[in-house]
Amino acid sequence: MRKKECNGDIQERTGRYNGLIEKLIQWGNCDVRVYLALMIGSQARTDHPADEFSDLDVIIVVDDPSYFMDSNEWLEAIGMYYITFNERTVNGDDEKRVLFEEALDVDFVILSRERLEYAVKNKELDILKRGYRVLIDKIGIGAEALPLADDKPVPVILSERDYTNIVNDFWYHAVWAKKKLLRGELWMAKSCIDNYMKGLLFKIVECHAHAINGPDYDTWHGGRFFDEWAGDWIVERLSSCYSYYETGDAERALSSTMDLFRDVAVETADRMEYRYPAEADSYAAGWVLQRNEC
Repeated sequence: MRKKECNGDIQERTGRYNGLIEKLIQWGNCDVRVYLALMIGSQARTDHPADEFSDLDVIIVVDDPSYFMDSNEWLEAIGMYYITFNERTVNGDDEKRVLFEEALDVDFVILSRERLEYAVKNKELDILKRGYRVLIDKIGIGAEALPLADDKPVPVILSERDYTNIVNDFWYHAVWAKKKLLRGELWMAKSCIDNYMKGLLFKIVECHAHAINGPDYDTWHGGRFFDEWAGDWIVERLSSCYSYYETGDAERALSSTMDLFRDVAVETADRMEYRYPAEADSYAAGWVLQRNEC
């Protein structure tokens, strides 16, 4: 049974944004180029709802996404804004991010009607399962066509093949980062250690959380609420895995990151009955250690 929406609760949480939301609805209802608007994200969900620092996320379905991405004229009907820029979402869709008056930040995901229909058909709108509110609906899409609100998205569990590839990728880049440090390319080395290798660590930590707590354990998306769902011992050790912009400290962070990755990956393999690529670990870690001692 679909959960009945409580507008009173939503309006209380979105108080700072009520004015913008009202203007968005008025503008969208009057503009024939706008078909649908959905409020998503923290402003629309009950689990980890919006706080004073939350932004407003809106999916807008229009006749010509390129116009709404290239032009800022339509924003003036919604409110005074100071900053806007375009980027892509993780799914590759167009997104316009806007900072309105009083530092109210709004992310507009701009879709064509065809793109929406494709996303619905191929079940690409899992984010709506966290909660959503229909602001404008001129095409009668109806709640039945959209995912059930408050149904958690189904997590994707790493296969052994993907797990092995991530582990090998990590140890390859441990050597790569050390070479950059030896060459004096601190920027490249630090970027690898603190960004690329941490991304691989994140994937293993996420897999570890499912291995320990079960496949339905909620790890959210994109690192959201990481400090809540990751193991406490993992979070505590992360402070030693980042460095200042200094070669010696970057070497220390690399070593700590390698140690943490190994511990998480080995325990994950044990729980999931996967084979841990110990030979990759042994060779790469040994090579890095040998250069540290030179």
